[in-house]
Amino acid sequence: MHKNYRYFLMVAHLGSIKQAAEQLHISQPSLTSAMQKLESDIGVSLFHRRSKGMELTEYGKMLKEHVQQQQEQHNQLLHRLHDMHQREAGKLKLGTGDTWWELFVREAVSQHLKQAPKSSIELEFGNNLSLMHHLVQGEIDLFVGHEIRHLHERCRVQFVPLLQDREAVYVRGDHPLLKRNVQSISEVDASYPLIRVTPDHARHSVVLADHMKSQMGISSDVVRSTYNVDSFSASLDILRSSDAIMPYSSELSAWMMQKGFKTLFIDENKLGNVGIYHKLGCDDEKVLSMIERIRQRV
Repeated sequence: MHKNYRYFLMVAHLGSIKQAAEQLHISQPSLTSAMQKLESDIGVSLFHRRSKGMELTEYGKMLKEHVQQQQEQHNQLLHRLHDMHQREAGKLKLGTGDTWWELFVREAVSQHLKQAPKSSIELEFGNNLSLMHHLVQGEIDLFVGHEIRHLHERCRVQFVPLLQDREAVYVRGDHPLLKRNVQSISEVDASYPLIRVTPDHARHSVVLADHMKSQMGISSDVVRSTYNVDSFSASLDILRSSDAIMPYSSELSAWMMQKGFKTLFIDENKLGNVGIYHKLGCDDEKVLSMIERIRQRV
């Protein structure tokens, strides 16, 4: 970033030539001269000189917004360059859902770190669409999650199947519904809230085929209260302290029981494939090694 732009942002932020000069470790006359030159080059006044300090004009506010955007883009570029360098040196960026981390991804990562103790690893937790978005953007190398139907053709990815699971509905250990023979959510009274763990967000719909985007967020249960929670841990806290019900993978039923929760029922009709997504044609040895480690754990 141009030196005078950096100076300008500091003056705009502090509203004082004196304080900005101290922060920038330059003299006040030098900073004043730099701001005058910047105004001369642009051809407009950037500041109102008040007795209490410097106040941005409308031109100054517009320039501040522009320079801040430039600064953010520059920082993003530096981050991407640093990340690229680390990945060339062996850094692995892995995405996963909380269920798969608890069941087998944790062990695969532990083995990876034991065999390559000096390597770097970055973990990204989230739902399928967000992780797919990160994969397509090149922000992660692979992720473990459910198979996503109707992906957009621009998503050049490959799916390695691992297992199949069903949707279970969990409740706290002393939930009143445990006294009933419930077999589907439609049989549960609408007074019991529904917890949706890490739900999909519209901003990640770019990975879906166009005809699927309009269906995101549509729910047939418009009466029941819904808690959309982006944290698995927070979802469990809510489940433990309320009468809510929580649909989640049946593969986690034993783990949930250890934590004091009960399986209300398992929906045999909601069957999903779980596997590993990676870029199509991937030949990165560290990615292929991690895929094999995960497959062995499953």
